[in-house]
Amino acid sequence: MAKIAKTGEKVRAFDNPLLEKLSRIHPAVPLLMWGPLAVGLVYLGHRTGITVPRVAGMALLGLSVWTLTEYALHRWFFHWEPANPRMRRLLYPAHQLHHDVQEWDRIVAPPLMSIPLGLASFGLSSLLLGAPAVFPFFGGFTIGYLSYDFVHLYTHFGRPRSWLGKGLRRRHLQHHHACPYRWYGVSSPLWDYVFRTHLPRRIKPSNLRAED
Repeated sequence: MAKIAKTGEKVRAFDNPLLEKLSRIHPAVPLLMWGPLAVGLVYLGHRTGITVPRVAGMALLGLSVWTLTEYALHRWFFHWEPANPRMRRLLYPAHQLHHDVQEWDRIVAPPLMSIPLGLASFGLSSLLLGAPAVFPFFGGFTIGYLSYDFVHLYTHFGRPRSWLGKGLRRRHLQHHHACPYRWYGVSSPLWDYVFRTHLPRRIKPSNLRAED
């Protein structure tokens, strides 16, 4: 693992040139990788005998479970601050680097991160649901993941005009620049309200403490 050092307008996260290259990704890559898989899994669920209403229900369940997974990963893993300095350095490129510097080719998760997490999630889903129910469920889960990636990209580099887009952008930028211990949901604020990590409009971020 490398020291974090600026190189021109770029930030170098790894000494190893291959790891550094693999840590950057064009935003279209996740859609090309995971989009056909998501659609194929939903279709496979129907082809293996699941009725259309149940396929739709399992896909919606998978998408909903993704929103909780997104919240949990962001709050309890990516914002985890281990006491061990070496562990902190190892985890830095996974998320804290993004808080320090927003680069367009480090917004979406690279395959180096998304493939292991995807395989682990599919394995756990298979154990809990079994085939064929896991196919539409994981298809919906993957659609949720893609929604997260592109909402995240949009909140940083888009200029939303709708109230929905403006709300998503406002909440995420508050998380980045004012209160990193609030608004862990990116594609949906639902679980922030459930776990009370939202930021009420009447409270200014400057008046908050990490333990509030």
